[in-house]
Amino acid sequence: MTIFFIFLILLLNLNLFAHNNSDKNFVPSDTNYIAFLRVKGLLGEEYDSYITDRKCGFHLINSVKLNIDKFTPDKRQVIQSVLQRPTKQKYIISPSGRFKIHYDTIGAHAVQYSVIEVAKAIDSVYNFEVNRMGFPPAPEDFGLGGDNRYDIYIHNISPLYGYTEFENFLGSDRYTSYIVIDNSYHENQYYTKGIDAAKVTLAHEYHHAIQVGNYRYAQNDLWFYELTSTSMEEFVFDTINDYYAYMPTFFNSPNKIFTGFDGYSQAVWNIYLHKIFDNDFSIFVRQWELMKNNPALESIRKSIEERGKTFKTVFSQFYLYNYYTGYRSKPDLYYEEGSNYPLVKINYTIQFIKPSRTITGNSQACAGQYYTVVDSILKLPYSPDSITVIVVNANVDSALKWTDISKLFNYTLRFSHTQSDQSFEKIPSTNLFSKLEVIDPSKWSVNYIVNDTTPVVPIKESDNYAFPMPANLSKHKFINIPVPKEWKGDVDLYIYSSGMNLVYNGKKIPQLLDNRLVVQWNGKNNWNEKTSSGVYFYFLTNDENQSMGKIVILNE
Repeated sequence: MTIFFIFLILLLNLNLFAHNNSDKNFVPSDTNYIAFLRVKGLLGEEYDSYITDRKCGFHLINSVKLNIDKFTPDKRQVIQSVLQRPTKQKYIISPSGRFKIHYDTIGAHAVQYSVIEVAKAIDSVYNFEVNRMGFPPAPEDFGLGGDNRYDIYIHNISPLYGYTEFENFLGSDRYTSYIVIDNSYHENQYYTKGIDAAKVTLAHEYHHAIQVGNYRYAQNDLWFYELTSTSMEEFVFDTINDYYAYMPTFFNSPNKIFTGFDGYSQAVWNIYLHKIFDNDFSIFVRQWELMKNNPALESIRKSIEERGKTFKTVFSQFYLYNYYTGYRSKPDLYYEEGSNYPLVKINYTIQFIKPSRTITGNSQACAGQYYTVVDSILKLPYSPDSITVIVVNANVDSALKWTDISKLFNYTLRFSHTQSDQSFEKIPSTNLFSKLEVIDPSKWSVNYIVNDTTPVVPIKESDNYAFPMPANLSKHKFINIPVPKEWKGDVDLYIYSSGMNLVYNGKKIPQLLDNRLVVQWNGKNNWNEKTSSGVYFYFLTNDENQSMGKIVILNE
């Protein structure tokens, strides 16, 4: 009986390679080969640069494993030599009895946080993702690891957080799996450290195990696997916010096709869906059920339409939500944690001058762009209108076509101070009319935010005051705006009036002045006019951070 059992296990392991769900687009390069060997411990940390994705090794490990036949015979032999599970000194069973955590207490792979907390955390993950959300559990592994409990290995895999590795083929592109997480999370490359990093990694990786064990592995939709798993971190462990670290990638490129990101930066999409669908998790389960026979984006569309809404409406509203982050956050109406999210990138600002102005642009499918239009027509005694314009291309059909992934769709947005024809519609609460010209208007939408009055968060005046203060533009050539010393690279500078109307925006290069890191502003607005006396607010952003403060201008 024992011999038969061992034979069965060997047969199942070989079945993964016999099936070989290889990717026709996979290229067996030195980069993925070396990165794979680095994660598996055959190469040292000097090869860390080959690992381009430091968050999750799900794609790296399994793409190499499933495409092993594409490597040369000598490389294939090396890869096969490290495909076995890690060997550990000890293990514990989680309180629920469902999980087996394998770990070392001495040596290079010794765990450096509480294994007891890991055991509790993985049970919490199961309770949330399976019992509360309604996903089926990851399948059993035919006794590998010593029994049918799901196995988790704590191992030094720096600089990765973790990975879920396929093991046995179950049919219909499904696999059993096991999880490997890092043993310390101490190094600088980890945004979240220690046991908190281990917790969110468990939430992330266990959902990968659910995905590939119950639904299917579709290499063309890896962004959706990572998007879903990253959102699980926030749903399961709400107070640990590792996903903040990846958001700038998406918020800095809203004009990029939605399916063209790594997925980590888009966890906010599931947070958004959860809110607008009355905090109901069943929509996510339904999407993965649809994933069995559909591409990810089609599964999302169908799950939305089944709930009586259109994809265009839901997708376009998403880009409206994404405006209300950072200092513009309105947690009661939009994202609960929006004040911690980065500001979305504004494409550019124009001033409306009679009789008309035009914005021309192009967009990939399923993408959005943001503009600011300042109306020069004064409504005394009030200031000019400042209008944020959000143009969204919700053409999901084109986004689903591989031939259209890089295709650009042209649009023209016209503004007029009169309704020159019936195709122009009045922008509410303004003097202006607008018209969007595109080939297929049914796929597009435009949102307008007029004179946004979002309150500014409190300012630490001693830290964030610009100098000289007050500034006199007749005497001072530049106003120096402090930049946090730990920031690197260019920054985007936004200057707003006390009424929160945009006065100036532009990209700046920080420089040292009197041992302080600053950017300089000449006090002129976007139309090269000297600003008048008053109180202004500045906002600095780079890829990952925000800083804000006050400027006082007192001209003679």
